[in-house]
Amino acid sequence: MPKGAEVVHAANPNVLVILSGLNFDTDLSFITNQPVKLTFNGKLVFEEHWYSFSDTQAWTLENPNQVCGQVTSSFVRKSGFLLDQGWPLFVSEFGLDLRGTNVNQNRFFNCFMAVAAELDLDWAYWTHAGSYYIRQGVVDVDENFGILNWNWSQVRNTSFLQRISAIQLPFQGITKQK
Repeated sequence: MPKGAEVVHAANPNVLVILSGLNFDTDLSFITNQPVKLTFNGKLVFEEHWYSFSDTQAWTLENPNQVCGQVTSSFVRKSGFLLDQGWPLFVSEFGLDLRGTNVNQNRFFNCFMAVAAELDLDWAYWTHAGSYYIRQGVVDVDENFGILNWNWSQVRNTSFLQRISAIQLPFQGITKQK
């Protein structure tokens, strides 16, 4: 990772350098034993992906409050600890089926919103697109996680946009980067 970060910095010293974790970007805990040492400062951002399916069907099968506590502890152990060390952490992918029919994902989203607000996480939603021209060899695939509907003419789920707006503005403001 450090070598790749140095190459990116050398190619363009004016951009942020984003480092990803292991296991589909869900685990940065290895950094506790191998801190990232670079020749530059103030440009490094760590990224994390967080989806309901990362936790299998626990949200549906178990007490959602207990699952939220367990998942939050896991997030802090695997990635969230970086915030306490002063590093920027960006949840570069999270999302759910916006048709609103998946209990597992709906419960996950409630927990995600609480954690995102509490930790003032920076995030990006997967995805804006309502459909794909071609995906995995299939033409015209509907993207149920998409903010837009299949033909991109309307918002798929307006109540979702209202809910997500609660974490769009920063709660804590800008902190000094390492």
